[in-house]
Amino acid sequence: MGDNGNTGLGAPELAANEVLRSIAAGAATLAEGARGDGVRALQEALGASGHPMTADGSFGPKTRDAIVALQAAEGLPQTGIVDAATIATLDRRLARLAARRALALEEAMAKAAGLSPDQVAALGRTSPAVQASAAPSRHDERYFTDEDRLPQVVPGAEPDPDSPPPAVDSVGDRPAAAVAGALAADRSARLDEVRRALRGDAPALAALDRLLAAGRLHTGALLPNLATMAGVRRDPRLVLEGGIDPHLVLAQAIRHVDNPLRVKQGACHGTCGAGTMEYVLLRVDPAEFVRILDGITREAGEVTLRSGRVLRMPRNAVLRDASGRVDIDRLLQSALMNHATAMSWIFDYDNAEDNDSFWAALGGDSRVPLGNFTSLFQDIMGGSYTSVSSLLRSGASVAADVAAAMERGEKVPVLLKWDGGYHWVAAEKIERGADGAPASVILRNPVGSDSCQGPPPRATVPELGGRFRMKYADLAAHINGATLRG
Repeated sequence: MGDNGNTGLGAPELAANEVLRSIAAGAATLAEGARGDGVRALQEALGASGHPMTADGSFGPKTRDAIVALQAAEGLPQTGIVDAATIATLDRRLARLAARRALALEEAMAKAAGLSPDQVAALGRTSPAVQASAAPSRHDERYFTDEDRLPQVVPGAEPDPDSPPPAVDSVGDRPAAAVAGALAADRSARLDEVRRALRGDAPALAALDRLLAAGRLHTGALLPNLATMAGVRRDPRLVLEGGIDPHLVLAQAIRHVDNPLRVKQGACHGTCGAGTMEYVLLRVDPAEFVRILDGITREAGEVTLRSGRVLRMPRNAVLRDASGRVDIDRLLQSALMNHATAMSWIFDYDNAEDNDSFWAALGGDSRVPLGNFTSLFQDIMGGSYTSVSSLLRSGASVAADVAAAMERGEKVPVLLKWDGGYHWVAAEKIERGADGAPASVILRNPVGSDSCQGPPPRATVPELGGRFRMKYADLAAHINGATLRG
């Protein structure tokens, strides 16, 4: 980073403002209630770092929430006050994003010149396409006269760790650890296509090896769908607008299939229903998950569902955000939220604002009603599904239906009364006592973690990953509704 005065600020978004330079020098702070150009510059920098907001110069709750999120992500005290440490952290983040953006641009230009990333790396120097672009040209003079209105840089890819390990599963429905026999010749060739497309991504290759060892690639549509995904070009907007390399979409899909507990709902997003639906689809039909993800990330941005309806990815889902989700979670969940909106053909679900611009204004939030969820689930899964609600029947009766479905091996989306509101989770396993009566149930929180604080009463299971255990009586007391097959 360059040195601006004695502050050490390198990001021009920060260094150009006197107030922010003073904060970096330890001479001032900003907090909720502040107004002015310093706040506006701060908001623009936060937007560039992945916290979308309107730069209105007023330090309100949304600006404070973005500061708290930044402080939490960087291990700073979560005060919501902009001090020297917070500005320095924001400065470093902007520098990292600028470096990633420059690298993505170089790779994109190299591809335009007909060079693969491996060829560029082998040259040990900047690609000819980038070298040529750096040459002075009268055609380039004052070309970007509107540079202040160009899209801001976006945050990098969220980490997608192998945690919890895919072998740890309290539900206990993993396939066998090993299968005798080699892949058929045609499947072996398709597997090789997938391996090549992963471009040496070690975690994804390890996940692919686990799927192979478990026999999940020997039959069925999963491997053919992965090979199709590996061989078809992605939407150029993914890399140009979101910085999402095409191989990363495939790599994340394989790792999700290997361990669906990686699915996350998104911090401060009302996408629990979409996150639960994504998780259940991965558990029940991972091949269909791959097919749908392949469709919405192609240039057309859409896929025909089993119901015959079309699922489309909203235009504003591409840009990375500060929700803590990996790319495919954000893309698919935004598409599902959009599809569940009655007027999505006019109003796109806005991922950054977590609303659909019209219905959210009427309803006050982005919740997907029970009936809309069931219709969406039916579109995705195929077949017939129905809603059951404690508004029409007793909670005990609804819980009994959910328990019966779990006994049949189903993963059931359940809407619970949750800490003053409602929250979609996936009910996965019923546990019976010595008398044979239902004693407890294991469910999964789409947030991807659960501190088990607040109502309803529940306890974590050892593997974490969002799984928790609840007494069956508490399930009956807190259930609001569910989506069931049939």
